[in-house]
Amino acid sequence: MPVLIVVLAAYLFFFAIISLIAIAEYADARERRRRGTTAVEPWTMAGLTVAQAFSPVYVRFWESQVPALLVISAGGRSGVPVTRLAASFRRTSSRFPELFDGCGLDQWIAFLQRERLVSCQTERVSITPQGMQFLKHGFTTGAGVNR
Repeated sequence: MPVLIVVLAAYLFFFAIISLIAIAEYADARERRRRGTTAVEPWTMAGLTVAQAFSPVYVRFWESQVPALLVISAGGRSGVPVTRLAASFRRTSSRFPELFDGCGLDQWIAFLQRERLVSCQTERVSITPQGMQFLKHGFTTGAGVNR
């Protein structure tokens, strides 16, 4: 009989803990909705987003994107052919092999597109207004261009 009481108490304690965890999750979700915040999005490309573009930790990575964005920007509204970006991709991927491991040119362009820096139609890539702001911000904050 004492064993049965101990087992029953353990089950009740377990369900009480699970209930408290569920209540805490509900309260957290309610608070995030009230404040208008949501859970953090999964990061793209090994944890880098434009929101971190000029943070001291990631500034070198984002600076390495500037030469490619300048080439795309120089193409004007019609943009540049995807093949013209191959050299920029090779330079960037050789500089950051741990970030670009297993990543190809198309995936890199898709990353820039997801970050809304470029748009890609068929075989041409053009810069977006956000990409132009990125370049302008980089130069006005003193971020250098890797050559």
